[in-house]
Amino acid sequence: MARVKGSRNADYEKERERLLEAVRVRLLAKDGAQASFRELAEVAGVSVATLRHYFGSREALLAEVMTDMHRRGLPFLHAAATELHGPVRESLEWFLQQLLMGWRMGVGEVHAFGLTASVGHETLGPVYVQELLEPTLQSAEARLSRHIAEGELRRCDVRHAALELVCPVVLGLLHQVQLSGSRCRPLDVERFLADHLETFLRAHGVDPESPAPTRPRKPGRPA
Repeated sequence: MARVKGSRNADYEKERERLLEAVRVRLLAKDGAQASFRELAEVAGVSVATLRHYFGSREALLAEVMTDMHRRGLPFLHAAATELHGPVRESLEWFLQQLLMGWRMGVGEVHAFGLTASVGHETLGPVYVQELLEPTLQSAEARLSRHIAEGELRRCDVRHAALELVCPVVLGLLHQVQLSGSRCRPLDVERFLADHLETFLRAHGVDPESPAPTRPRKPGRPA
């Protein structure tokens, strides 16, 4: 049976995935975000015209790479948002350790690429926020919301609290790893995470020894 005009054969998506993988590897390498469209075509083993046929433009290609990175990270983001790991201190300690471990296993390169390609870019900037930065923040929001609902954290603007929890860690890891701050201004990352969590819990935690708020008596009821 002839293929319907305008439809894509099965090989199209398979080849597109192959090209995306080859380009992703190059983009996550050092200085990868500066690679030209021609260089990306060369590492993928195709002509510029062929790469343009599959992705349209360099900008669209980079946006698709960020979307693909988001898809790859979904199982980890889901775990960060929903897995149960004890009361609030143990839970948030686990979350921060997962962030640290993920960063060392390649998440840092993903964010370095996204930031380098997107800062100051009116199209790619929102793609980076939506596909790479916000998913991490939203997983923190989900975890914090559960502890607020359980009475372990004070009620607050959860989005603000997620930024307070995640952003210092991301900046510290960028400082040490991607910016090579460990060479000129080394940081004990494990100690930093412990201190950061302590500060966060002092600001947002509920003191278990504080008296529960009393409910106002209804008029006419005896004291």
